[in-house]
Amino acid sequence: MPLFCFSQADSAYVAPYPQKFMATGFVANNLLMLTHGEKEYSPNSPLIVGAGFSIKNTIVSVRFSQGVANLQGSEYGKTRITDFQLHNYGRKFITDVFIQNYRGFYNEGSAITLYPDLRIRQIGAEGSYLFNGGQFSAKAAFEQRERQLLSAGSWVLGGGVYLLRLESGAAEPFIEGGRIDNLQFGANGGYAYSWVVNEHWQLSGIATAGLSLGHDLGSGDGASLKVYPTALARGAASYSKNNWAVAFTTIINNRLLYASGDEDYTITSIGFQLSYVRHFDRLFK
Repeated sequence: MPLFCFSQADSAYVAPYPQKFMATGFVANNLLMLTHGEKEYSPNSPLIVGAGFSIKNTIVSVRFSQGVANLQGSEYGKTRITDFQLHNYGRKFITDVFIQNYRGFYNEGSAITLYPDLRIRQIGAEGSYLFNGGQFSAKAAFEQRERQLLSAGSWVLGGGVYLLRLESGAAEPFIEGGRIDNLQFGANGGYAYSWVVNEHWQLSGIATAGLSLGHDLGSGDGASLKVYPTALARGAASYSKNNWAVAFTTIINNRLLYASGDEDYTITSIGFQLSYVRHFDRLFK
């Protein structure tokens, strides 16, 4: 059997939309959080609106988005944000890219405390292999490019590399030395599953966990490697018809950093998106 046959969809489980074009409109929110001890440091991140258009079976695909309003009031401070994410769902492979730089956070305890100089930077990439991509469709679950006809699951194996920075600033020196720069690389595994509730409703999820080797780039000790646990999960709930779909998707990426002694910091990237997808054959009537 030719090797390319292994990448084909099982027509009993997965069906393509027959239309040529696909347009998407969405609202979303992304954020990068820090947890240290019992404290959480959150950004004042904006609500995002956007749209996309693609021509099927070609490389033509465009997408744009714009932040419109912060979800919290001015008393929660201002966060300067660069957040670029790419999530590509193929038949056998899933690719994730994170380029995130946040500066300005708040802690909401008995009173709101602002940390305007606290900075978190995360640059990373993940690759995941779906062992049963012919029956489990990540495209149907997270992009609504296809339709999942029958419930199916798949084991997942992957890996990733990340460059992380925490910087507390001179006015908020709760990070020893003021800054942590850390490089991590590792492997992970997990499971993916789509439950076809009925002809229109589908619930999907992928969860992976693993271990990474990491090095504090500021330690000056090239042999100082530590082991860090990692976790990445994504879920989706969608309602689909013959030429349109509505979906709510979320992705959570969790990384851990160790400082000197018993200090540890958890960086969590969270994204939510509500989207409407329309499939059609003609641009103009």
